[in-house]
Amino acid sequence: MEYASGGSLHELIGDRQHLEEREVIFYSAEMVCGLQYLHSRGIIHRDIKPGNVLLSSEGHVKLADFGVAAAEVFGHNTIHGQAGTLNYMAPEMLLDRDYTAAVDWWSFGVTLCKMTTGKSPFQTGCDLAKVKKSILKDQPNIPGWISSELRNLLRKLLKKKPHKRLGINGSIRHHPFYASIDWEELESMGIPPPFQPEPESSEDLNKVTPSFMEVLQNPSEDNLIEGLSYINPSWKE
Repeated sequence: MEYASGGSLHELIGDRQHLEEREVIFYSAEMVCGLQYLHSRGIIHRDIKPGNVLLSSEGHVKLADFGVAAAEVFGHNTIHGQAGTLNYMAPEMLLDRDYTAAVDWWSFGVTLCKMTTGKSPFQTGCDLAKVKKSILKDQPNIPGWISSELRNLLRKLLKKKPHKRLGINGSIRHHPFYASIDWEELESMGIPPPFQPEPESSEDLNKVTPSFMEVLQNPSEDNLIEGLSYINPSWKE
């Protein structure tokens, strides 16, 4: 996986508190392309969150950290077992049920809300039981100040029942929130990113940990995720 020098969405949200809607549209649309590609290849990421969405030096999205990804899961086939980060886990995973790629669309919905508001749509904190209960029982906290299209999209992504969740039930690309997106142009990287990250200084590069360098230098690790950074020309071959 090539080095993404633009940081992560987690860092960008931390710097800004929340993103502008035009930025949310662009970044989330690129995430949609990446997730749909993974799912078409039978891969469920299982840990979609802002910290695992990196930005290239040009500002394009790169999905990262496939350490808990599941492979060979096509269509309505299911798998079992909890994986990922609690605040972003889908209800069916928390209930220890079999699940499909719908879990990624739930995590995408939580990430989308975090990008827009700077907050999770459910309770967070150190009390894991309360966090789990909130995800299972509470309706998502979606503020009224965001656009009606985005509110509708979030509600459709954060359906408790996975078979009703957008991405599994209906085409997310046709949702009104993405009316401004030319998907073919987006997939060919023809749409300029709304924000270009500042180049990292030599001091930033010196902060790279030895364990991270080991991953970069280990060919076997590279092969595990080769070609899975957001838009790859080989996708259309």
